[in-house]
Order: sequence, then structure tokens, then C-alpha cells
Amino acid sequence: MLEDYRNALRAGQRAYRACVARGQSPYLKVLDEILNGVDIVAQEPLGLVDIPAESIVGTKTSGRHTAFAANFMPLLDDDTEFAAKWSNLCDAHLEEGIHTPIIAYEYLNRFYVQEGNKRVSVLKYYEAVTVPGTVTRLIPARNDTLENKIYYEFLDFYKLSKVNNVRFSKLGGYAKLQTLVCKASGEAWTDDDRLNFSSLYTMFSQQFYALGGSALDLTPGDALLVYLSVYRYSDACQSTPAQVRENLSKLWDEIRILTEPHAVTLSLEPNPASEPLLSKLNIFSQKPSQLKVVFLHEYNAKTSAWVRGHEKGIEALKAEFGDRLVITNRENVSPEVDAEQILEEVAHDNADVVFTTSIRMRPACLKVAAQHPKTKILNCCLNTPHPLVRTYYPRTFEVNYLLGMLAGILSKTDRVGYVAANPVYGIPAAVNAFARGMRAVRPDGHVVLRWACVPVEGQPLDFSDREDITLLYARSSNEPADSNRDFGLCRRLPDGSLKPVALPVWKWETFYIGIIRSVFNGTWGSEASGKAVNYWWGLQSDAERVDYYEELAGGTRQLLNIIEENLRKHELAIFPSGGLYARGHVKMVPQGDTYTPKELMEMDWLGECVEGALPLYEDLDVKTRGLMEINGLGSLKGMPL
Repeated sequence: MLEDYRNALRAGQRAYRACVARGQSPYLKVLDEILNGVDIVAQEPLGLVDIPAESIVGTKTSGRHTAFAANFMPLLDDDTEFAAKWSNLCDAHLEEGIHTPIIAYEYLNRFYVQEGNKRVSVLKYYEAVTVPGTVTRLIPARNDTLENKIYYEFLDFYKLSKVNNVRFSKLGGYAKLQTLVCKASGEAWTDDDRLNFSSLYTMFSQQFYALGGSALDLTPGDALLVYLSVYRYSDACQSTPAQVRENLSKLWDEIRILTEPHAVTLSLEPNPASEPLLSKLNIFSQKPSQLKVVFLHEYNAKTSAWVRGHEKGIEALKAEFGDRLVITNRENVSPEVDAEQILEEVAHDNADVVFTTSIRMRPACLKVAAQHPKTKILNCCLNTPHPLVRTYYPRTFEVNYLLGMLAGILSKTDRVGYVAANPVYGIPAAVNAFARGMRAVRPDGHVVLRWACVPVEGQPLDFSDREDITLLYARSSNEPADSNRDFGLCRRLPDGSLKPVALPVWKWETFYIGIIRSVFNGTWGSEASGKAVNYWWGLQSDAERVDYYEELAGGTRQLLNIIEENLRKHELAIFPSGGLYARGHVKMVPQGDTYTPKELMEMDWLGECVEGALPLYEDLDVKTRGLMEINGLGSLKGMPL
């Protein structure tokens, strides 16, 4: 098999030249050199392991490491003893297969050969997927590097799955994969689970690289997470390679966005209403004269204050554009049962724009948007950026600051209650803003936090067990149509009933009119340029306001108006860069001079004046866990943001 050796030698020489051109070492990595100065805290024998061939990246010691290029192809001339032995191994592999396991060390989920370098070289030449080996794992001490943190996540995942061929470039990937393959947190994999996943992952990786994945700064595992967030795992396992490739190609923009740190366009204010000059000058521009717009709600206006709020926005949209819009309104759409089918129907019916008002419809939106790119689909949620589906949501923390300030003024004690719905993006910032507003006028004030999603016996959500709490931020989106108790600052009366004091109002008409106008005037496409778009509008955009239901003293109302005006003009920082402390008096410092929108969205800590904590993932019910998988705080599930 001397000819095979010569082919392998040429492959090695090409790899050698490529490494030299990039300024990299052209030889195998040497583990002993890598471990110089590394604190290894444990050695764990793993026994006989099927090692992913692509994860074998070097040799244990420096001896003979220059005989191989970095891709394990040989570099020595074809008339050497080394070449003869390599060729003999080729013969053995083709005649009966190479069965003798190599001996290797694993470090940071990469493998380094102690015995069997030529066997690895031959098997890689023949594109073997795995190489059998007896492996010893070297575990480094924990540190703050990204690679180390990801590796410790892998160790937890490996204990459950014994899967070693999938890698991620970001934190949280292994915990998310555990969920996407329909495994509960802490649930071990069976042999069948491993076989099914291995088959899918091998096929998916092949299609990922066939579509040009090697040019992206991503792993196939990163891309698989996007794929499985759109296509169900069970369906993916049954798919053919051609189907996986077709589906993956539709999601390529979704995959690509992971490589671009600025691939999300965050719209903090509506674009000017005027038509772009280039659009005016282009007589061939095709701007719609009429749009078919569809709204999908999980509940209905009779039982849900949330839907009633959106209905007001829809009515304002109709008044603004009249017969230029054909609007269809669908209620009681189950996110899990019929959202995908209904979205397919409206897309086939040539809907131009679809607004889905439930976060839980997001997976269905992604799947249908991938199949119908001409239909513009938006989902009412925060911080789940995808080029295929845009999001819109108000900056709730701004009005919460005003409500907290009012609570501090009106409360007769230093304690005010707060009921939060679910630990999703934006909620900690809203709670903390409420607390900071209270502290602005009552320096010794505290916010007592309870969660509607995790009821605790003896701790009712109206705080009737606390005589020192008569003012509370209460939340309920399922109230009778004639009820004023939607959500916001309430006062508990002596008879136990709740009376609204001041309620936040989300002005959905601002979003709907602004977004539809962008479609009519041709700015929709220019906003994105292939990126994900989040509409996150606040007081300055007139996307939210506070309605007051109690007669307030003149000075109180004047103060609130001044603060609101300062917030509108961005002259008041709710979260200043210094002096913020989380529970336990842990100082919280933004990465830059001020908190970025991303940091505010992903805030996963509570201020030290908040009495309470984020709920534990295992305490949540199934429905809330499903919501968490879509839009929940990653750190709550052990998935760092």
C-alpha cells in the first residue's frame, strides 16, 4: 500500500504548508508541553472508549511527533522504515481491520495518543469516524477561562450521556442539548439514546460541513442546537441526509448569526415615519398597497387582560391604515397543539405579516418561518433573536421604576410586596427597577418578592399573611373583562380585596403601527440587512405609560411627572454603572461604562434590598419549564448566559 502512503504524505505536506502559512506549528500537538504549568486535580480512567477521530489532535510525548503533520498524516519520506510500517498497517486494516485499541489521554475533551500514533494516522486516512482506545481523563482545576467552564459543563453532561463527540463554543450548550433530546435534567441516557444521537450527529455534521460549516467559527454542535430548536428531535432522527441538508440550508442565516457578535439589530426607538429617499427615487420599488395581517393569541379577550391589551392595539392599527389592511384575528391558539398548523395555513394563504402574542408560540414561529421566508413573522417576547422571526416587547423596567417610587411614597411601612410571573428575560430587571424606585424615596425600603409560578403554602400572592404589607405589585393576566385588576401597583383593603393604585399600560398600537408602517414605506428590509431584529421600545417611544387610579397629592404627581420626563430623555440612569449590589452585598459592575441593553435583558440577579430569590428550576411545573426553555434565564438552569 505504498501508493496510499504517498497519498497520505501529500495530504500531510499540504497540511504542513497550510499551518506554516498561518503561523501555526505544523506538527502534532504535544500534551506534555500543553500541561506545563497546568494544575491537574484528578486522573480518571475511562476504560475502553470509542474516541471521535476528529477529537484526536496530538500525542502524549514529544517523541516522533514531527513524523506527522497536524492532521496526523505522515511527513517522512516513502523510503523510510516508518513508511513501510505505515503501509503494513494499511494492509492489516483492509484485510481484517485494526482492532487493537490505542492508549490515549483526554484533556479538555481532546485526545492525545500515548501508544498507536500510526494506527490513528491510518484510520484517519481512511476517514474512520471513531478509533477504539483505552483512555485516561486528566481534569484541570477550575478557572475562569471559557474553555475550562465549557469543559466542566461537558463533564456533567458526560456523566449522564457518555457522549463525547459533540462540542460547543459557548456556555450552556450541553444543558440545552439535554433538554432538546427530550431528557430531563439529571436523566441518564440509555444505549439506544446514544446510538440514535450518534447517528443523527454524524449525519448532521456531514451536512453542516457540506454546506460550508468549516468556514464558520462554530462547531456542528452549535448548529445542531439551532436546528433542534426548530425541528423536533424525534423528526430529526427519522430524517434522511437530504432532508437534513434541505432543512439546514433554510436555517443557514440562523446558524450564521451565532458567529457575528453584532448580528442583532436592537431597535430602541421607532424609525422616522418618512419614506427613505432611495425608495422614493426608485420607480421600480415594489411597495405593497395592501397587507394581509394575522394575529394569533394563546387565550381570548374575554378571559385574558393580556389579549385585551393587544386588541386595543389592533383597533388602533385598523384606525390608522383602514382598508389598506386585511386583518385576521385568531384566539385560543394552543402553542403546542395547533400553532404550527395555523401558521402554515396563514402562510399558505399568503399572509404578509403575522404577529404572535404568546412567547410559547416561538418554536412554531421559527419552524414555519424557515419554510415560508416571504411571510414576515413576529413574536411578542424579549431577547430571543433570530433573523427569521423578529421580536417586540416594551422596556418594562422603566415604568416599574415609577411604580416603585410611588410605592415608596404611599407605603406606611418599609415593606412592599411584589408578585412576579415567571423567571424569564427582563423580569429581574423589572423587579430591581421597582426596588430602586422605592429606595429613591425610601432608603430603608425592601421589596418582598413572591412568584406566581411557584406557589408556597402559607405565602399567598396577596400578602394577606403580612400585616406590614398593604401595597403590592400584583400580576394576573386572566381576569374578567370588567376587572381593573390587570397588573401593577395595588392596595389591599381591609376586606382583602385589591384596589388598583397605578397600572402599567403596554401600548401595543405603537409597535403595530410602527412595524406595519415600516413594511408599507419600505424600511422593513433596511432595518435588518440579514440580521435579527428586536423591537424594544419604551417611554420615549410612547410604547408604555402609567395610569393612576388614586388621587395623588400634587407634589407626588409632579415628582413622578418630572422623573418620567427624565426617563424619556434618558437623563436618569435607573441602573448606574457603580454602586449596585446584589443579594449578599455582591457588587455588580457592567462590562462598560453603563449597562448595555443586552445586560439589562439578561440580568439574572436581584438587588440586595429584594427579599426573595429566583425560583429553582426543579420547583417549576412542566408548563413553566417549557416557557423557560424558550425564553428563560439560562443561569436558572445551570446554563450561564
